[in-house]
Amino acid sequence: MIWFWELSWLWKMLGASLLVSAVCVAAAALIGKAAKIRPGKKVFLLVGILAFVISILVLFFLAQTPALL
Repeated sequence: MIWFWELSWLWKMLGASLLVSAVCVAAAALIGKAAKIRPGKKVFLLVGILAFVISILVLFFLAQTPALL
C-alpha cells in the first residue's frame, strides 16, 4: 500500500491535467459556437491532447523548480 501513497503525486498530476484538458475542449466548443463554426471531432481531439500534454509538462517543470512559485 505504500507504493500507492508514493505515487499519489502522479494521480494528482493526471487529474489536474485531465481537468485542464476538459476545460480547453469546452472553451474550444464555446469559441466555435460564438464564431458560428462547427468544429469537427478531430479538432476537439487535437485540442484535448495538446492541452493534456502541455499541462503535464507545465506541472512537471513547476514541480522540479519550487523557486518559481
